[in-house]
Amino acid sequence: MQAIIFDMDGTLVDTERVSQAAWRAAARDFDIVIPDHILHAFVGCSIPNAMKMIDAEFGDPDFTVRLFDRRHEIFDATWEDELALKPGAAEAVAAARATGAAVALATSSVRDRAIASMERFNLMDLFDTAVFDEDIEHHKPAPDVYLVAAARLGIEPSRCIAVEDSFNGVRSGAAAGMRVIMVPDYNEPTPEIHALCHEVLPTLCEFPAALARLDDPTF
Repeated sequence: MQAIIFDMDGTLVDTERVSQAAWRAAARDFDIVIPDHILHAFVGCSIPNAMKMIDAEFGDPDFTVRLFDRRHEIFDATWEDELALKPGAAEAVAAARATGAAVALATSSVRDRAIASMERFNLMDLFDTAVFDEDIEHHKPAPDVYLVAAARLGIEPSRCIAVEDSFNGVRSGAAAGMRVIMVPDYNEPTPEIHALCHEVLPTLCEFPAALARLDDPTF
């Protein structure tokens, strides 16, 4: 392999737990219930697409904006205190670096929050490059974030591994032409998602062994 590219939210950092709690708290503030299938669909989903789901469910675009604003307020007030690394995350990034491959971060999160998250856990300096929301035109499941990361590294996508937790993230990495290792966070993979993955791991604790199992370590 020549490059290993990590997603952040739900893969390296346990943001999904905080995000889901913020959604439920915002819903309670408006005396509504957001169906579980929508909350599951929010994982790895861009904000514009998530807003379309709420528009379709409640039929009021103005309400959608108010709901999202309230969720953002709650999330912003809680994420720094409640944020934690996913099990094995620091070791996974260290194992990636130990292979001699380039290591990158590819996230749909905005630059400032993503850097703050990674610096909090002393991981930011371990990435050779990082791609953020501001750097891409189309969000996952489009391949943009992974293609930009590969281009910045100067490495062909086919020689990269994408490490992901969400359905849209897996689709994004696969669409970019990369091998995808999935570590499910909130949603277990469907047969379609399984078929797009090189391997599915229970946690990042198994990631170093997965690297050693790659059938062609030179790609």
